[in-house]
Amino acid sequence: MPKASVRMAYAYDRLRAYPPEVAGRIATAIGNALGVRGEEAVLLELGVGTGRIALPLIARGYRYLALDKDPAMLEVFRQKAAGVMRKVRLIEADARAIPLPDESVHGVIVVHLWHLLPDWPKALAEALRVLKPGGVLLEGWDEMEAEEERRIQERWRSLVEAEGVEVVRGLHRRRLEEVGEALKRLGLKPKAREVVRWQEVRTFRQALEALEERLYSFTQLVPEEVHEGIMPRLWAWAQGEFGDLDRPFSLERSFSLRATRMA
Repeated sequence: MPKASVRMAYAYDRLRAYPPEVAGRIATAIGNALGVRGEEAVLLELGVGTGRIALPLIARGYRYLALDKDPAMLEVFRQKAAGVMRKVRLIEADARAIPLPDESVHGVIVVHLWHLLPDWPKALAEALRVLKPGGVLLEGWDEMEAEEERRIQERWRSLVEAEGVEVVRGLHRRRLEEVGEALKRLGLKPKAREVVRWQEVRTFRQALEALEERLYSFTQLVPEEVHEGIMPRLWAWAQGEFGDLDRPFSLERSFSLRATRMA
């Protein structure tokens, strides 16, 4: 398992996790949208990562199929879920070829995945294939707002583009719109709502580390040598711009959920 992949998995868990009360509210919203009565619900999460969505649901007794193509992410997840693995099955696979029978799960959870897949219609078709009649596709996404974070990310972008590499941003939101339109063309009725909004404290160092570890999708198409080359300059700029990199700033975050029930 590549060391960089393992490092990224642990960094993701450290820098992108939800506070416990937020994770609980997300789990409640998913459970309410699922609405299974009279039988044990089976959930499949595509791109489970380190389990920030999964673990609160597993704690509530759901049977969970945790799919990810990254073995490092699954290993971190396995360690965190060690005490509750009785109802968990880890699946190392691609979301575009789910190794499950048709109509086998009550809910498919997809959080921040569509925009990572150029051929996302294959993954969407697979997600709908494995859902039972009356099952629910549950798509979730985060939003983050902070002037300090925006300035650091914009500086990173300008340094990358000065090296002749274009940075593509906004794909996540465009892809959500495309998936929503695809669901409507199938005669389905996706319904979205904001589940929770909260304030979080972050340091300038943590904001830089999130970029350095390439935790945002817009960083992942940049060649490694370009990214590694500009990071020392970004750290130096931030030191001069902000001074103490361990100084905290406030970040506003939110989580939204879109539920689409099968006929």
